[in-house]
Amino acid sequence: MPDPLGYVRRQAFRRGVVGGSRGWLVLGGVVWGIRLLRRMASTRQLRRVLSQELQPGESLLISHLPDKTK
Repeated sequence: MPDPLGYVRRQAFRRGVVGGSRGWLVLGGVVWGIRLLRRMASTRQLRRVLSQELQPGESLLISHLPDKTK
């Protein structure tokens, strides 16, 4: 599902910050503010995937595989 606010954020950066348009810059500030407020008000909790104690000499490798469903 397309994110209309994401489109506005991208356009505001391109036209406001890079292009110098004051109107887009103000609109971008409003949209980025909305995003910040949503994140601050979110009650979503991060879920723990793995919890394990490392012994001396052991190491941990964290990697991310690309999402092939898109």
